[in-house]
Amino acid sequence: MLFQHLFWFYSHPAVYIMILPAMGVDQRARRGVLPQAGVRLQLRRVRERRRSPCSGFLVWGHHMFVAGMSVYAALIFSILSFLVAMPSAVKVFNWTATMYRDRFRGQTPMLYAIGFIGLFTIGGLTGLFLAAVGLDVHVTDTYFIVAHFHYIMVGGTIMGYLGGLHYWWPKISGRLYNEIARARSAPAIIFVGFNLTFFPQFILGYLGMPRRYHAYPPEFQVLNVLSSAGASILGVGYLLPMIYLMWSLRYGRIAGSNPWGAVGLEWTTTSPPPTENFAETPIVTWEAYDYSAPVEHHVA
Repeated sequence: MLFQHLFWFYSHPAVYIMILPAMGVDQRARRGVLPQAGVRLQLRRVRERRRSPCSGFLVWGHHMFVAGMSVYAALIFSILSFLVAMPSAVKVFNWTATMYRDRFRGQTPMLYAIGFIGLFTIGGLTGLFLAAVGLDVHVTDTYFIVAHFHYIMVGGTIMGYLGGLHYWWPKISGRLYNEIARARSAPAIIFVGFNLTFFPQFILGYLGMPRRYHAYPPEFQVLNVLSSAGASILGVGYLLPMIYLMWSLRYGRIAGSNPWGAVGLEWTTTSPPPTENFAETPIVTWEAYDYSAPVEHHVA
């Protein structure tokens, strides 16, 4: 029992540790994190961002509702688990408001970012199911847990990291990948394959199929076949970026210093950057998401 407490006290915050970088790795919308009308939400966003890692340490007990925990302790952990969802909900609303009426050009990094929001939202909403003691007891150690975990850690985190990789690939390699023919199809394939793989597992878990079993009743066959077919599609989606990114290293067009028209400081130097990043120390005179003037006009 003590080992379980120690394990989950570490492991639940570790999920936040791994996904928080994915939340901030990509910025493709051509304006600030929220429009000016959302200043109050923006201030709350800062507060919630600080609260999320701290509150993540207080909810480990919802993994142990069936481990002999008292009813009163389970009630406290249930309430805390519902509260910890608030920072994530605020972040999703922030991202959605940032993209509202934004005229982004549908480039590959943004497609990954949109897929990240969709998969992370499903993972977060199913986390609320696990915060409810009665339902958590029912689905503990079933495939519902497997699906929830993968929506957060694979669907959310990997999609975010792939978006960041595609965003900074021209800066890293100095080459452009074939975006229209290949790259834009990959996030769609991954999104479809991922949902086909793991969404049936929510149903399987709710119906009572336990995890870590090599066999299952015949009535679960269809959903398991769907999940296996989705895994094949997902594998193709993950293989595609490796192929066309490696292809771009030799045959891709020269990227230039700023192929995205972005305003980040890294786009003011060459691609790939020199050893010291800048020939002279740049002087920053613009806000992080200021698209009111070309980047060249900001660098002194």
